Amino acid sequence: MTFKRSWKFLILAAVSIGVGYALLAGPLFAWSPIKPGYDVIRLERADVYFGEGVTPDPVLRNVDQFIRDTEQFHQMQLPRRMTIIVCRSWSDFHRFLPTVPGESVGAATPEFGTVTYLTPKIQEMKFDPAEFIRHELSHAVLEQNSTLWNSIRFKQSPWFLEGLAVLAGNQRAYGSWDDFERRIAQQDIEPLFSHQPYRTPGFDMRFAYLTWRYFLEWTTEKRGRAAIQQYMQGFMKRPQEAEQLFSEVYGEDLQTAVRSFEAAVRSKQWRG
Repeated sequence: MTFKRSWKFLILAAVSIGVGYALLAGPLFAWSPIKPGYDVIRLERADVYFGEGVTPDPVLRNVDQFIRDTEQFHQMQLPRRMTIIVCRSWSDFHRFLPTVPGESVGAATPEFGTVTYLTPKIQEMKFDPAEFIRHELSHAVLEQNSTLWNSIRFKQSPWFLEGLAVLAGNQRAYGSWDDFERRIAQQDIEPLFSHQPYRTPGFDMRFAYLTWRYFLEWTTEKRGRAAIQQYMQGFMKRPQEAEQLFSEVYGEDLQTAVRSFEAAVRSKQWRG
């Protein structure tokens, strides 16, 4: 074998090993036909993977119903099959989704919208996995009905993307109404509706998620279900114009609506 051919062989071998690792234990794990260390529950519209030798939470068998609930809430279909992976460990999660650091996240759905990872955080905190599955399916239905480029830009408006998911999931993991009411009496919420609220001094994700969820609930009660549906459809097409779109749909700018919501809660004129 010549020197040139040797290098080609080594490069090909390295690429093959890299692809093999990515499929069996890395970022391509969700698409691998073989998933070492995991068993599967095959449902009508989803495949749910969990650690070998582990008794799966019975709620995992309800994913088809969660999909139907999500479609009904969003008034649109999830056209592609879902893969749900209940990660055995944090090391598994970080190999499957290396772009997400730390151990604070409960679940994640990459922008293409067909794979959801549930992390050990749910079990550690004794959260209801159904809430997190419904939350992530909210992301998935928007992503599956939009373009990849627009899905990436959804995150520029976390107040809507995450608020909608918490509302759709009817999540209690982030706190109660009493928690929210007590906190809003002391904190200005307008900075949470910026493009980068995570950089707000003292940012608290739990409070932010509650704020966004209740703002959308209040807006829906005030303006009607048709308005949020119109906004959702527009947001999927024009995520980079989220604030302009809000003015078009609701007839007032986002900041004005946020201040009205804050005043309604603080004066106890509205309760979630």
